[in-house]
Amino acid sequence: MDLADIIAQIEEELTWRTEELRFLTNQLSNMTDEQDKKKYRKSLVVMLYSYYEGFCKAAFQIYVNTINKSNLTRDSVNEYITTASLNEVFLTYHNESKKSPYFNKELPDDSKLHRFSRQVDFIKAMNNIWEGIVEIPESIVDTESNLKPVVLRKILYRLGFNHEGFKEYEGQINLLLERRNNVAHGVQKEGIDKEKYEVIEKAALNIMNQLKKLVIDALIYKSYLKQSC
Repeated sequence: MDLADIIAQIEEELTWRTEELRFLTNQLSNMTDEQDKKKYRKSLVVMLYSYYEGFCKAAFQIYVNTINKSNLTRDSVNEYITTASLNEVFLTYHNESKKSPYFNKELPDDSKLHRFSRQVDFIKAMNNIWEGIVEIPESIVDTESNLKPVVLRKILYRLGFNHEGFKEYEGQINLLLERRNNVAHGVQKEGIDKEKYEVIEKAALNIMNQLKKLVIDALIYKSYLKQSC
């Protein structure tokens, strides 16, 4: 696993999006009518959101894939990565339809007994949990097709990052989402003025650049490992 190549992947994911956005934005200089510019910015909002969500998802996936390919044992990573890699184990434990094979026919509705049975299975599994290889499922970085600030915070938290690291931009991102949804659903018929668009564009680009730095730093300094490692 070449760290330089991984960093280059993250850089490229941001570069092509920002270059494409710059190309699209530069087309405004070819327009003379202000109403045409406002209409065009309305379309730019939809593209800006797709770049924002697409880059965030790509950066998180590269981070997760890098960890998954490192053949790390759960006892070597921090508690967030360990928990994320145990997603299937926890799903089985919380699955109320999974019942004890010994009492399933006699006591099918005894929820306390069947919960105890799942707890026993969990304790048995613990023997192999810490030596198991970390495999984080892709669902951990689910952007839910609507990367609201709270969704971004959820992903950051699950991966052990500071989940309030982008708090200062949440108002602008909510505005971007509102505008994008209104355009997509036909609610927003009027165009968008220059000042309002530039505010949300700046916020989205700042988040993408800071997220790039956050993920790259975590990979360089191996923040996913236990502090003692």
